[in-house]
Amino acid sequence: MSLLLRRYAAVVAVSLVVAVASLTPIGVATSSAGAASSPPTSPLLAPGDHVETLTWGGLVRTYIVHVPTGVSTAGRPLVLVFHGATDTALSTLQGTDFEQAADQAGDIVVFMQGYDDTWNELTGRTPAAQAHVDDIGFTSAVMNALRASTNYDVKKVAAVGLSNGALLVETMGCHLASRLTLIVPVEGELASVISPRCSPSRPLSVLEIHGTADATIPYTGGKFVGVGGGTVKVLSAPNSVRRWATLDHCSSKAQTVNRPGFTLTRYSHCQSSVSVTLRTIIGGQHVWGSNIGSLVTAALGH
Repeated sequence: MSLLLRRYAAVVAVSLVVAVASLTPIGVATSSAGAASSPPTSPLLAPGDHVETLTWGGLVRTYIVHVPTGVSTAGRPLVLVFHGATDTALSTLQGTDFEQAADQAGDIVVFMQGYDDTWNELTGRTPAAQAHVDDIGFTSAVMNALRASTNYDVKKVAAVGLSNGALLVETMGCHLASRLTLIVPVEGELASVISPRCSPSRPLSVLEIHGTADATIPYTGGKFVGVGGGTVKVLSAPNSVRRWATLDHCSSKAQTVNRPGFTLTRYSHCQSSVSVTLRTIIGGQHVWGSNIGSLVTAALGH
């Protein structure tokens, strides 16, 4: 067992004990994100993987920070990664190319850990939702802590999520746009209950990725049964991206480009020069995709 795996297992075990002992219903703070903290005065995290903890809403939460090698660790783009339901931060780190892509591009990557391996995206009945966990507030708090430990570039921040994590990222775009540059929902669209009241504080770039053969959260949208037994209704992938194009005041007509194995649907002339794109994976299923890290670093504008 690797040192990182041992540290992660030990920290998560302690966090779960504390969570069970102290959990009480808490309100979800979705309208007050909190400003980014001042640049750090303490030493920055060294290159490598770091298992970090943070107490938020009465819970001890964990996340893994990957700092790439290089002369300077200040002013790097930040990528926040949200695993799918029943998955973990560690398995996402081990099963994707986020770290490899970050090492090449110089990004800091943070693998967030959900409550009972789930997120409260304000739409379903996951364990995190039933426990009223504030994952949007938790994310904002982590970003504050990372300013002190990494001094990342606040103008280049991406939030990336799969499935339950994708739904959280979609909701986060509506409530935390002031602190994000880009959202990348993978195999999860904008929820029908969230869409009408989505009002981001500023334009936000969107790269939505969805496979046409996804049997868990359909590309065509509609209802699906989520973790915890709740029924969630989402827009179709094209309609989800079209909604973001409207929110970002893009041109109403999209341009479609066909590539081997996938199609790109792009909306142009968006406010504040943001971009809104749907990457449709032909025959793609409910998975991250082997090049997700590279796609995100490219979308951040390296």
